[in-house]
Amino acid sequence: MSWLQNQILQNSEKLFIQKGDQQYTISEVGNMVSTYSRALIKEGISRQDRILIYLPSTVEFIEIILACFEIGAVAVPISPKLTESERDAINDKIQPKLIITNWQLKPIHTSFSLPLAPVSFIEELPNASSGCSSFNNDYKYNTDDIAAIILTSGTTGTPKAVQLTYGNFEASCNNWNGFLQFQKTDQFLCCLPLHHIGGLAVMLRALKFGFSINLVSTFEAQLVLNTMIKYPVTIISLVPTMLKRILDIEGGLTALKTLRWILLGGGPSPEYLLDLCIKKQLNIVKVYGMSETCSGTVGLKLLDEPHNKLYAGRPFSGAKIWSENDELHISGPMVMKGYVGETETNNSHNTHDLGRVDEDNLIFLDIRRKDLIITGGENVNPIEVEEALLKIDGITDAAVVGMEDEEWGQKVVAYIVISEFGIRNSDLKIKLTEQLSNFKIPKEFIQVPNIPRNELGKIEYEKLQKSQIPI
Repeated sequence: MSWLQNQILQNSEKLFIQKGDQQYTISEVGNMVSTYSRALIKEGISRQDRILIYLPSTVEFIEIILACFEIGAVAVPISPKLTESERDAINDKIQPKLIITNWQLKPIHTSFSLPLAPVSFIEELPNASSGCSSFNNDYKYNTDDIAAIILTSGTTGTPKAVQLTYGNFEASCNNWNGFLQFQKTDQFLCCLPLHHIGGLAVMLRALKFGFSINLVSTFEAQLVLNTMIKYPVTIISLVPTMLKRILDIEGGLTALKTLRWILLGGGPSPEYLLDLCIKKQLNIVKVYGMSETCSGTVGLKLLDEPHNKLYAGRPFSGAKIWSENDELHISGPMVMKGYVGETETNNSHNTHDLGRVDEDNLIFLDIRRKDLIITGGENVNPIEVEEALLKIDGITDAAVVGMEDEEWGQKVVAYIVISEFGIRNSDLKIKLTEQLSNFKIPKEFIQVPNIPRNELGKIEYEKLQKSQIPI
């Protein structure tokens, strides 16, 4: 029996989703999931077929994800903010049997350059299911089946496609419940995108353990604060940038102090921010994890151990973490089945994050993914940005780095070599929007006479900063 069916039997009229002033009970969501399930079966979708979901973070998004789970299809949610080239690369890698979007995003699909699977619109699916008189869903829940594929940043500029099984999600949810002890009265404010593991995992924890989520489709500090004040929110998941912005608003600290837990992950937390949280007695839970481990798998309750504030935390139950050649490895039932097109992991993953395991099983993270920049909780691959810069006329070489920043944790900075004068910062940003999502575009451009490299072609960053002209 699926988690949804179990909740329908036990708590059918209980609140599941709060979206603004609209409320959706388990039974109401279940009815729409059943409708979408019929429509997908009518479209010829069967067990382990891949469905690309190209929707904003709405109630319909949740319902179509759960419909995939009900019939054993593989849900592949992607960001509606991706560029054409990013969408094409994902479509080519995933090879979906069906794409689901909405009428608002319909014009975007005319720009796909690769052959597409059939496209269905979420608004039309209920009508598509009406003629399906003989609805027979014979899918039997199997923990080894892939439930979802989450797209994450890679080291080559092409996203990695993380395959997560039902067993991965179950192990992860159970670990979180063991750590935080969810209550039926909890309301989890979800302001992380549902196509990210951080947002998707929140929804599934609520479904499994019977608490509700308050869905805020986009992060706006004032909107999130107003939501916390108006509704009975008890838990929230944030990245450091989000937390700082809420604290900077009048009333932000007061609202945050009412919460049972504030999960803080998505990148390094500045020490000054942790010190402020300790001083103001905020119930911060530092979190370390990734898509490959089905969300967080290490946690630290900051007020319980303020002296360990610089540590990532301890592994959750069933997770084993060790260091080889200074890189952290994680094993356990929450570890992904594998990347699409690559060998299976056997429940073990090399994070390529630099760190160590200290006494008392505490994890210290020296640097998160040494080849990636983490800005505002988003992973940015510098190679991808460099390649986009080199496509611009007048730029002959480029190096992209992450620099510490109080607001973003890290900001993306580009060093460029130009063959002619007159290139302005604003011009570069406009040209890059044609190739990159907004969070990948550098906050600062610095002109240098050349990009110093060693004999292996690797950038020598210390030499890079000696001669520079901001533009």
